[in-house]
Amino acid sequence: MQASVLLFGRLRREAGAERFSLTWEGQLSVAEAARRVERETGLSLAGCMAALGRRYAAPGDLLSDGCELAFLPPVAGGSGDCDHLGVGLELLDLAAADAFLRHPRYGAQAYFCGTVRSPNAGLEVTAIVYEAYLPMAREVLGSLAEQVRARYQVGRLYLVHRVGRLAPAEASVLIGVASEHRRDALAACGWLIEAVKRELPIWKLELGPGGERWVEGQAPHPTL
Repeated sequence: MQASVLLFGRLRREAGAERFSLTWEGQLSVAEAARRVERETGLSLAGCMAALGRRYAAPGDLLSDGCELAFLPPVAGGSGDCDHLGVGLELLDLAAADAFLRHPRYGAQAYFCGTVRSPNAGLEVTAIVYEAYLPMAREVLGSLAEQVRARYQVGRLYLVHRVGRLAPAEASVLIGVASEHRRDALAACGWLIEAVKRELPIWKLELGPGGERWVEGQAPHPTL
């Protein structure tokens, strides 16, 4: 049997490749596949998460023939008519978010805009390169939209995260929530900010006069 293995963030750079094939006979768990990848690439996957079929997986989950297995370092911090969700290169536009969210039915809109800052941790930042597991990131956004609707009375959602190279003061993420009342709008926006930082498979490579460094991330799902 055969699977496609994907690497992201520092793993891709350390291995010098982002995709390769893994073959096996019988049964193979995520943890066993990770050990194979470590032996063949020299990588350390300790503390990394895994995804099967673009969903977070546990170490004991079994691979199937033709599956897509991704290994994800801790992350750096589909849509309907009422949700605008995306991950991409386009510039973020607060006016576009406002136009999407405003509706006669909803009397409250709450927004969060995250921008690249410099200095960070005492070091000058000239740019940040955002990398993402794009197909999975889009599915995670859809899942977050469902979760926030289950928690709060939400009318419309606007959630877009940029990838690529961004300079200080450029917007990297824009979140907007429209609801009938301000409490739900504010609470839902706050919940989404933390959920995006925790769940979205995006990694940040900071560039500065002293070189480059990966921003330390989180691993909220089972790790290897």
